[in-house]
Amino acid sequence: MIRQILRECTLSAAAVNSFLEIPRKYAADDSLYMREVHFVVAVGPEGSPTISEMASRLNVTQGAVTQMVIRLEKKGYVLRAKNPYDRRQTTVSLTEKGKTLCSDHIAFDRSEHIRASRTLADYSDAELEKIIRYEQLVRQLFTKTKDSD
Repeated sequence: MIRQILRECTLSAAAVNSFLEIPRKYAADDSLYMREVHFVVAVGPEGSPTISEMASRLNVTQGAVTQMVIRLEKKGYVLRAKNPYDRRQTTVSLTEKGKTLCSDHIAFDRSEHIRASRTLADYSDAELEKIIRYEQLVRQLFTKTKDSD
């Protein structure tokens, strides 16, 4: 049974990864990866987080955030600026194009959440809580460091 659970977990992880890695058309001439879109949403339409705040929000390195900002800046979705209160920090904000993408994707997410809710409607809250706990345990299994083994 454990082997089957881990196999299903592997297949689910592959499906999620594939979902994140397929470029999608959002504007007439732009293909964006879901990771890029989620980055735009994480910045938010009214925010100007720093690079380090974005790294913390997304649980990635500051270098990964910087690379993403450079890509999205070239595509016209974000702007970088020095923090006027601390010139050592760089902030990220959305352009009008970025704000449009952000609101469009939030609407898309809402429709996907409704679809997921319908799919899971037959499960009780207790069963859903077990699924959540299972996902947390699997994440712990696969994020253990070698030192903790």
